[in-house]
Amino acid sequence: MEQGLNFPSTNFYADGMNVTVDSQATMIGRGMDSKPIVLDFCKPQCIYWKEKLERCEQKLEMVIKTNPTKSCLYPMRDWVTCVEACAQPKVHNVLEGTQMNFSRTL
Repeated sequence: MEQGLNFPSTNFYADGMNVTVDSQATMIGRGMDSKPIVLDFCKPQCIYWKEKLERCEQKLEMVIKTNPTKSCLYPMRDWVTCVEACAQPKVHNVLEGTQMNFSRTL
């Protein structure tokens, strides 16, 4: 087994890793897109998938000379899915109208 591999556990994200909602709300209020900042925040939390992608890319450099149809599509998809799964709720939940406020509707 390779040394230094980080395998996912039951919780893919470190405890206490969250972006403050106030900073996103102010950015959204000013008409700025907060998602790139949140994506940069979430990338370190998906280190297992990033390492898997990097290993694939290293092996691909050797294989692509003999078989140009090979790619690292699936490891890339796994890494992007992990980052998006972390970032999307953080961005979505600060948008206006996403909170369910039933007291107003009754």
